[in-house]
Amino acid sequence: MKIWGKTFFNAFLSSAPVIAIVAILNFTGIAPVNSIASLHNNGTMLFVIGSILLFFGIAFFSIGTDNAMYKIGEHVGASMTSRKNLVALILVTFLLGLFVTIAEPDLAVLANRIPVTNWLFILVVGLGVGIFLVIGVLRILFEKSLKVWLLAFYGLLFAIICLVDQSFLGITFDSGGVTTGPVTVPFILALGVGVATSRAGKKSSSDSFGLTAFCSVGPLIIVAIFGLLTKKIEATKTVYEVKDVAETFIKSCTKSLMSVGIAMAPIVLFFFIYEAIFIKLPKKEILRIIVGLLFTFIGLVMFLTGVEGGFTPIADAIGQILLAKGHNYLWLLLLVAGAIGMVVVLCEPAVQVLVKQVEQVSDGRIKKTNMLIALSLGIGVAVVLSIIRIIYGFSILYYVVPGYIIALALSFAVPDIYVGIAFDSGGVASGPMTSAFILPFAIGVCQKLCEDRPDFGHYVITNGFGTVALVAMMPLIVIQLLGLNAMIEQKVQIKIARKRVREANDNQIIHFGA
Repeated sequence: MKIWGKTFFNAFLSSAPVIAIVAILNFTGIAPVNSIASLHNNGTMLFVIGSILLFFGIAFFSIGTDNAMYKIGEHVGASMTSRKNLVALILVTFLLGLFVTIAEPDLAVLANRIPVTNWLFILVVGLGVGIFLVIGVLRILFEKSLKVWLLAFYGLLFAIICLVDQSFLGITFDSGGVTTGPVTVPFILALGVGVATSRAGKKSSSDSFGLTAFCSVGPLIIVAIFGLLTKKIEATKTVYEVKDVAETFIKSCTKSLMSVGIAMAPIVLFFFIYEAIFIKLPKKEILRIIVGLLFTFIGLVMFLTGVEGGFTPIADAIGQILLAKGHNYLWLLLLVAGAIGMVVVLCEPAVQVLVKQVEQVSDGRIKKTNMLIALSLGIGVAVVLSIIRIIYGFSILYYVVPGYIIALALSFAVPDIYVGIAFDSGGVASGPMTSAFILPFAIGVCQKLCEDRPDFGHYVITNGFGTVALVAMMPLIVIQLLGLNAMIEQKVQIKIARKRVREANDNQIIHFGA
């Protein structure tokens, strides 16, 4: 009962800030969501029901991943590498990356919002994850430097980006953030631990991280190549029409049931077949995993239903209302954007999984609280920068080029464990709350800004998208800065300790016998 109580308390702490911000904006009249005609005075009810589902969804998901998804990834990772069949390892890893990504709910959310054939875009992203998950696993097995590989792949990415049409840049960078969502992250993180454990005979903390980073950069490269073959694209106006609250949540729940079921099915089916043939766990452990999977499923369905049914139309409405207040209230829009970014990351289910694993693998050296504070501040800045870009209409390259240069430069200045954690955090932070709350908020601002412009469709596609990309990029910088600060503090402490030793030796009086 204590564990359950702690889990529900943590879920409350995670969900309360974003609920509080929306409530303050709505009930103080700063951004009354009922004032949007398309919501038909249903905004408050959407918010209340969405908040309840958000809270219980996070709690159930946390219980489930601890007992199921993490265990599955660790068992499979350790078993595959211990069998020492490289061809089989490559094939199985590729298929896992492909199928899990194709069914990832975050990716479906983004695919439904862009003017590109859905199934084709999802398949392209899935191929990117499958290929680069294999590369990530091989890197761990052959003990290659994470930072060198990341430098090479991001260099390749920016070489390709120079040739991609401006209208496809935002979508390209967004694709890297949505591939690592709440279903895949616990599995991939645990897979990395399992592979590193099997290779070294013990948990190698620095090599346990980095797989999620490869699963983020892979889609960027493959989608960029896809963008070279795609003609200029334009967006159409998105309208969230909510006439009946019950009908809205029933539709959202039905959609979530299907997407979560399809997302989890490949992992679950693969695990039980693989377990029966190769691992053969005790029945008690199998039962624990089954119960955990059930909690994971229920929690994720509740979470996505609450977010997509309640928070998505509200986020769009808030963005429109704040921009409509005029240029004199731009400071208010940026203030709200920063606050939303800071609190939304706390609600991401996969973030809770990451920070918990980081604390465990680092034996408490990297504190969960410090990670959450750093991520929160970074995402807040990212959303503010995104809104500034929307208002002034400049290219996303002005952010991502210097941003990734800073991130890659920092990777050569901090310990390896911080590099892996930072690049993993980028994909983890940009989960369903980013896709279904922050992105609609940004697009709502963008659509309201240019609703009377003749180039509406082009402006929305080039400037509305790219928000997820900035959310995925900022953790790369702030987490490594956290590592740099820790390293400096450690050196200062060593210097002080040495100084004290020298002073103690100098104060010693030596008496020689007569």
